[in-house]
This record gives sequence, structure tokens and C-alpha cells, in this order.
Amino acid sequence: MARPQTPVPDSVRQSIKAGRFAAAAEALRGLAARDPSAPILAALSDMALQLGLLTEAKDAAQKAVAADPTFHNARVMLARAHVALDEDEAAIADFKVALAMTRPGQSPMPNGPLPVPAHQALHTLEQLAWMEQAEKRPPGALLPVDPNVRAAAQAKLEQMLADPTREIPTLPMGGAYGRILADPPLVRLDEPAPARCLNPRADWDEIVATFKGPGKGIAWFDGLLTPEALAQLQRFCLHSTVWRKPYPRGYIGASPESGFFSPLLLRIAAELRAAVPGLLDGHHLSYWWSFVCQHQRPGVDIHADQSDVSINFWITPDSANLDPGGGGLDMWDVQAPPDWSFADYNNGEKDIEGFLRDSKADRHAIPYGENRALLFHGLIFHQSAEARFRPGFENRRRNVTMLFRKTRG
Repeated sequence: MARPQTPVPDSVRQSIKAGRFAAAAEALRGLAARDPSAPILAALSDMALQLGLLTEAKDAAQKAVAADPTFHNARVMLARAHVALDEDEAAIADFKVALAMTRPGQSPMPNGPLPVPAHQALHTLEQLAWMEQAEKRPPGALLPVDPNVRAAAQAKLEQMLADPTREIPTLPMGGAYGRILADPPLVRLDEPAPARCLNPRADWDEIVATFKGPGKGIAWFDGLLTPEALAQLQRFCLHSTVWRKPYPRGYIGASPESGFFSPLLLRIAAELRAAVPGLLDGHHLSYWWSFVCQHQRPGVDIHADQSDVSINFWITPDSANLDPGGGGLDMWDVQAPPDWSFADYNNGEKDIEGFLRDSKADRHAIPYGENRALLFHGLIFHQSAEARFRPGFENRRRNVTMLFRKTRG
């Protein structure tokens, strides 16, 4: 009989952390044969997906869900396997089930204050206030607090974040108002995707040639999305409270697990693969996210992606950018060494700046642009450029990143 509570052994976790996915998958297969617990099967699904073994990833995820239908990560992995196999409707259905598992209504919230970074509290306050006004909701419908108290709280939070050299404080949020700032009501704007998401263009071959040419795996271009697709994605990001993961440097992430999924996002990925078969043929969408930045705070630090090909594109209007020609992405023309793990090139466990100096890497600054896209080898080092955007929730700098990996079966 399966024991859903059986965890993944530490030795396998260490292999995963070190990027030894094939070894981890082999160990997990043996464990699953003896004890097919939901955590072990979900981890096997994850490793199979990393290795491009899509059929095995889906099979393991389905078995994980059957072993324990309440295990959140099993449902997430099943949704991700559906995405990789272009089973979009099934993917969205499973992401919705997984999202429902994480909501407060599923279990009582603690009685004491909840710790919330100041930039996350400010973002939530700004978004809920903006949504009430933009959607013509009654005042206080999403944020039930006196407008004067709301204004005072916003001013105090902005003051805490004004000095970019100071660490962002984490605040204890209690009471009904504080709990809303810690965990706002879930709202997702659900719209069918437009008939076409990518702008028709005649220069895709040139973009692929640039990517494969002397630029060492970097190509950028304007006008990625059609006006309809861009407007829908902007609406989704403004009207959906899916921004749930705060980062210490001052930006906030939205992931599929937190509600950042839609027919539009999956259609964009599918059209990209069709548009550049010379680059993405034999690849699948493995993961995606969006970051929203705090004004005058640094964005993402130097890192590389766990992908074969990444695409990054920006969606905030150019009118919000106070530094035209800046505010985009800094990229170096070298990739992470093959013996570096994900933790090494993403979490700062290696001296990345020292490696770049020793490699005599050249930095390329790609300026910010609404609807501008960058295709690059995922292991190329990159970071957010210094940015200055106008105040106001709708003016925050937002980007979307999609990761593509090679498919093996």
C-alpha cells in the first residue's frame, strides 16, 4: 500500500540541488517501484520533465495524484506535464485545482500577526486600491479600510522603501486589514486567448541567425505580441492578485502555482515554437513566471536560467519608463560553466562576478521597451538593469519569462 507521506531522501535532494537530474531520476525510479508515495512520484515527474522525458513525467504525476489527491505538488507537476505535452485545457484545469489547495479557505489561518516584507504589503495595497477604482467596485470592496488610514499606510511603506541601500524590513501584519495585505483575496482575470498572439513578421529567420551568430546566443526584437494579446496580458497582470512571492531585493514574483497561468500564456509559447522551428523545434515549455519591480529598487541580480532557450519580454508601457534607453536587461556573452549547479548560477553559491572578470566577459545592455523580447541561451548570465519608472501601480516594471527545454521523449 502506498504511503503518501514518505518523503524524498536527503541524498536524492542533494543530487537534485547539484543538478544531477539523471542520477536523481534513476534513484527515484527505484524508490517509486518499492514505495510509490506521492512526494517520490512527484519528484520523479519533476526530474523526468527536466530531462525532457515528457511521457514519463506525466505518468509519474498521474500516479502521484492517485496516491494522494490532496498533495499539492503532485497536481502542479501533472499540470506542468500537460503543458509540456501541449494539453492546454487539462493543464489549466489542474493548475486551478492546485491553486484551490493553497487558498486560506482550505485551512484555518494562524491567529497571530503574519510576517510580510514591506514591498509586498505596498504592492498589495496599491493593487487592491487600483482595482477598486479601475473596476468601479464600491470603495473598500477589496480593501475594507478608511481611505485616510490607507493613505497613511501607503506613505509609511513608501518611506521604508525610499532608501535602496537599506534592507527591506519585514513587518508583522495583524488584524483583518493586515491579513489582507499579507494574503489578498484571490482574483484572476480569465479571458479566452486572442485568435493570434504573435505579430506576423518576415524576419524570424534573421532573428534565429542573430541568435546563432557572433552574438553568442542573444537576439532581441520589438513588437512580439499583437496589440490584442499585449493588452490582454497587461489586463491580466493588473487585475489578477497572483503576485505572491516577495524577493529580498524588492521585486515580487508570480508563478503558475500562484495563479499566473492562462490560455493566452500557453498560446504565446505555442506560437513561438511554431515561429522559430530552427530554434525551438524539439523543445517544450518547462516553466514561466513574471516579476513586478518596486520603484527605485534593484531588480534581479546576476544569474542564469535552468533552460536551453529563454525568452524575456516586457509589458509595461514605455510612458512609465523615466530612463528611456535604460531599465532593461544587462547580459554577458558567457554561459555558466557546465560543472556549475542551478544553486551555483542562480543562488550565488559561486562567485559569479569573479567568474565573469576571469572570463573577460563583455556586457551588453538591452534597453527596456514595451513589447520588446529577448531570446537567449538560458545559461548566459544576465541581470535586471538599473531602472526608474513612474510612481503608480500601473507603472511598475513588469516582465514575463518563459523557459524552453529540449524534449527527449
